[in-house]
Amino acid sequence: MCRSTGAPLRLLTLALAGLSHGRPSDAACPPSCPVNELSKLYDQYCSDKGTFWQSKHHYASAYHQIFGSIRNVVTSILEIGIGEDTAPSVASWLIYFPKAHIYPIDIKTTEEVAKRAVPGGATDRVVAHQAKFGCEYNRSMWSDPRVHLTLNTDASDPAQLSRVRLPPQLDIILDDGSHRFLDQEKTLHVLWPRLRPGGFYIIEDILIGALPWDASHAQQAPTNNSDCGGECFFPQKIAEHPFLLDRFGHTKGGAWTRLRKETQELLRKHDWFFSVTGVHKGGGLDVSLILRKAGPAIGSEGLGGEARPLTPPSTDNGAALTQARSALQLAETQQKSL
Repeated sequence: MCRSTGAPLRLLTLALAGLSHGRPSDAACPPSCPVNELSKLYDQYCSDKGTFWQSKHHYASAYHQIFGSIRNVVTSILEIGIGEDTAPSVASWLIYFPKAHIYPIDIKTTEEVAKRAVPGGATDRVVAHQAKFGCEYNRSMWSDPRVHLTLNTDASDPAQLSRVRLPPQLDIILDDGSHRFLDQEKTLHVLWPRLRPGGFYIIEDILIGALPWDASHAQQAPTNNSDCGGECFFPQKIAEHPFLLDRFGHTKGGAWTRLRKETQELLRKHDWFFSVTGVHKGGGLDVSLILRKAGPAIGSEGLGGEARPLTPPSTDNGAALTQARSALQLAETQQKSL
């Protein structure tokens, strides 16, 4: 989903263009069918985070592993970018996190959304088209007290983001906006202070194939690959993405050097990993960067607060300690020889 003003029209065009194969049949499983509660919800509402609609990112394969055990204690989630006006991911979050308040933010204007929402308008046409594939539109979610939609907001603009009414802390923040690296980095620093300790910050679509918004993607995060045509709007190797911080400086002058110093420091102080859930034609990958802010786990408050530190097992075996030290020295010697 893109922050540029032309994105809604392109998204509508993509939706109306249809799918070459539609929803997979039972005979097609696996690998392209829902395997958990979240992926079923994504498919129910025609989200491209699911298994068959548009980009088929299969992100629920990763997200359900992270959130499945805490979904009933998550109290807030902010998502940048709602996609089609039917907001399929918002509808999914509302059910998946039954106690959470949902804070969708989008650059679309109130006027353009209202114009498309008139009876028989563009939104109804999208709904009718998606219904052919068994998808639903939850119209009532916009009046649900747990959904707090903010339009007219460019999430890459700190001043605009700062005007959004949000709770002091959020459990989950998800950036599904422009997919431009510079926007993603800027938004990360604006919203990171809002993330609670132990919360999750997700940046989606950092290695997918080209979404033809404009050529600036290639300038922000260039790829060394060839013969990938339009796919080269995005880097095609994880090692080429700026967000892959090279802690040991193995890739001298690599893309990670484009990171602001504040970003490098953030990545060094908190847990993070890349989640790869699919491959596109031309080499693009369905990748999310998932960061967890240091602090007690979500839901641990009811268990007495912060978890007790791990205590290493005691041993009187001096030989075992000597063996471990020798192994460490050998590993360091091998590392230096690389």
